[in-house]
Amino acid sequence: MPILYLRKLTGKERSPSSNRQLACYLAFVAGATNAGGFLAVQQYTSHMSGVVSAMADNLALGSFWLMLDGLGALLSFLAGAACSAVLINWARRERLHSEYALPLMLEALLLVCFGLLGSNLEHHEWLFVPATVMVLCFIMGLQNAMVTKLSNAEIRTTHVTGMVTDIGIELGKLFYWNLSRADSSKPPVLANRHKLQVLITLVVLFFAGGVIGALGFKHVGFSATLALATLLLALAAVPVLDDVRLHLWRRDLLAHLIARSRRWARAVKEDVHAVWLAAQDPRTPWYAKALALPVAAYALSPIDLFPDFIPVLGYLDDVVVVPLGLLLAIRWIPVEVMRQHRAAAAASAHRPVSHVAALVIVTLWAVAVMLALIWLVQRLPGQGGN
Repeated sequence: MPILYLRKLTGKERSPSSNRQLACYLAFVAGATNAGGFLAVQQYTSHMSGVVSAMADNLALGSFWLMLDGLGALLSFLAGAACSAVLINWARRERLHSEYALPLMLEALLLVCFGLLGSNLEHHEWLFVPATVMVLCFIMGLQNAMVTKLSNAEIRTTHVTGMVTDIGIELGKLFYWNLSRADSSKPPVLANRHKLQVLITLVVLFFAGGVIGALGFKHVGFSATLALATLLLALAAVPVLDDVRLHLWRRDLLAHLIARSRRWARAVKEDVHAVWLAAQDPRTPWYAKALALPVAAYALSPIDLFPDFIPVLGYLDDVVVVPLGLLLAIRWIPVEVMRQHRAAAAASAHRPVSHVAALVIVTLWAVAVMLALIWLVQRLPGQGGN
């Protein structure tokens, strides 16, 4: 495939033509993954309507564990869609060329993992669901959300029910007999022939992909997904390489990332006083308090559990763990409560200090030192026989 064609196909600059062409490739991949995956996991992983209906049936029949199995599949699809949205919006804010290529690259990597590790994954269960089912449902959600965002919800590559419904609507308009053509006050009913053609093409490609995927899995097994992964990698490669060339080949890349992550962490930590106050507010839900109190107390401690001079841990402590904990706590705290305590924290002349958290940290250090000494003493020569 020519580089310019691939750049237009999966790059951030979109056109109706490139959207349709990419949808054709992805409909084929989705059909192959769905049908081939059925032979692997005995479940169609793109059909969330069926999954939700099965959950309702199983709950009504008292099969609680089977209902949880469906819930795990549903949550996996949901997580895939959410992951796709996160990747696209992050790339959009960073002005990356691979805005839509990143979800495809992740889908390709997951298909590689499924192809190489599928026989081992099927023996593991997460959330009451075989890992193979969760991976395939995640892939379907990832791809469907990517195409939905890319086309502004005009195209969906795994939602055959919706496509067939739209085909039926357009056929109804196509065969409608406009008896009142002479009456200009009544506009004629006309079908969108181009849309009808695109929808039929996508359904046919989904079916063709299903046939190829089922045959591939029948004769090759899990490794059949490697060919699909190769196709997706080829589709996504050019925009990703463009970003690597423009953003990653920088001598100051590591310093730039560290400085940027520190600025992000510093911005989040500006809310630590407000979170501390909100954690003591009776209007804050108990689960938000359970997270906000320890996280804010640790952030307000005069000492860290892992001092900054400790490689990696000292950095992750300040830049990743505490900021993420604060962000999650802020999301759980009611907006009005957080707004009031932000104002109170901004008006306060002094930032509180958590001596209790410092005492807990010192106690943990002492326990760690004692355990280390006991371990060393037990391994000194001559101690083993006593």
